[in-house]
Amino acid sequence: MAGPPAPDLVTAPLVVIVALLSAGGVARFGPPLTRRTVLAATPWMVLGGLLHALAGSGVYDGPLAAMLGSPLVAPATVALAVLLWLPLVQAGVVRARGDPPTYLVAVGTGATVPVFVATLLAGRATVGTLVPLVVAPVVAAVAAAAVVFVLGLSAAPALAAGRSLALLATYAQAFHAVAVVVVVDALGGTASGPLAAAAVGVGGSLVDGFGAAWPYLLGKLCGVALLVVLLGRLAERRPTAAYLLLGAIAALGIGQGVAALLSWTLLA
Repeated sequence: MAGPPAPDLVTAPLVVIVALLSAGGVARFGPPLTRRTVLAATPWMVLGGLLHALAGSGVYDGPLAAMLGSPLVAPATVALAVLLWLPLVQAGVVRARGDPPTYLVAVGTGATVPVFVATLLAGRATVGTLVPLVVAPVVAAVAAAAVVFVLGLSAAPALAAGRSLALLATYAQAFHAVAVVVVVDALGGTASGPLAAAAVGVGGSLVDGFGAAWPYLLGKLCGVALLVVLLGRLAERRPTAAYLLLGAIAALGIGQGVAALLSWTLLA
């Protein structure tokens, strides 16, 4: 599947610098980054995946396609979120209605819904393309629940320290892994990313046909379980840092999962 051209050498560092300045400004001058704040960024994680799929599949070929079709979509989404969020936070402070997480989830949902509708209209909405979009999140929930159950028995304090963000990170990585399984084993696509490709290659050498992507799913679940334990312990001493890292893990999982599913279903 051909993607957009690579971003030029000026755009790439510029987008990263703007995103870092935005995130640093929030950390230094903005509202406190609590667990609710990171959770409220979930719609933005979905939006990043939508934009990446639209650009990577060639549906959107405008001036920003090279950036949105590359890993730069993540810092670009961060910068856009901050740009839309902070003015609302300041307005809420003036009106004595300051609730930063609510504003963040509101602008994120407002930005995501029209992009998702546009994706549906631009794509091929058939039973064959919509069923994977419905089944994958459900299967991911079952896989994440199994991981949480094991962690509850073996590392309950760390899981409790991460709380809802630990659950979100676990689900997000399970969702991405299930999306890869659906793309490779059910849709006959290819895995993107070196780790996914390597795991699928190992699976393909062990299994002839269906089931090549399952080693990637198992590896992902084990990896996110380990990260949740480590960051749960970090949350006991430095909660803000742990919350941000758990949010980053969740964003990577949700964004990549959404992009992979859409690229091989609606936008294929």
